[in-house]
Amino acid sequence: MTPETWFWVGAVGMALGTLLPVRDAIYNPSRRRFDAVLIGVTGIAAVAYALMAVGVGSLDVNGYTVQLARYADWLATTPLLVLYLAMLSRPGKRTYAVLVVADVVVIAAGIGAALTPAPEKWAFYAVGCVAYVALLYGLLRTLPAALGEDADPRVDATFTTLRNLTVVLWTLYPVVWLLAPTGIGVLQPEMEAIVVVYLDFISKVGFVAFAVLGADAIDRVVGATERAAPAPTADDD
Repeated sequence: MTPETWFWVGAVGMALGTLLPVRDAIYNPSRRRFDAVLIGVTGIAAVAYALMAVGVGSLDVNGYTVQLARYADWLATTPLLVLYLAMLSRPGKRTYAVLVVADVVVIAAGIGAALTPAPEKWAFYAVGCVAYVALLYGLLRTLPAALGEDADPRVDATFTTLRNLTVVLWTLYPVVWLLAPTGIGVLQPEMEAIVVVYLDFISKVGFVAFAVLGADAIDRVVGATERAAPAPTADDD
């Protein structure tokens, strides 16, 4: 099977995964803000994979093909995944901004490394790895601290499951990049396509599925937010 075939598999899988939060948003209006983030994750990925399947955004560089649509997908969807985790843990806006900057640096460095010949590419790769360490610190330490030790057990369990899924799978991407033609070339393009589609499917559709299954945690977050909101006064009328 060619990489294009696997890209179509990714497009269909992401599209089907989008149906989960769409259905939840229809039947549970109070969760629509959370579902909109999930819809964005798999919806954008489905479009990106369809573009890759028809050859849009593919660029031949240094003897291998760089899928620019894939990097555009990651630039858009990974901050949304971080946003969802932040919506559960509710840190300050500055914390989320720092995490997004680190995330964008990781992806941008990956683009730079893919488009740049050796030895310069390894400088970009190193920058991306350093930024990823900073991102990991935020996911593993900063967001759990914002959630607090007295967090609702259901919210804490959902956050921990989604966070751990994200950290484990995201840590595999730099390894795949290194082994793929963009790096040392151990993986052939077909195998790279299979592995990345699999990782993308689990890290996105898997994330969305776990989030929807843990939707009762969202109800508790929404309830806590409403209770924390200031009560209306006579001056508001």
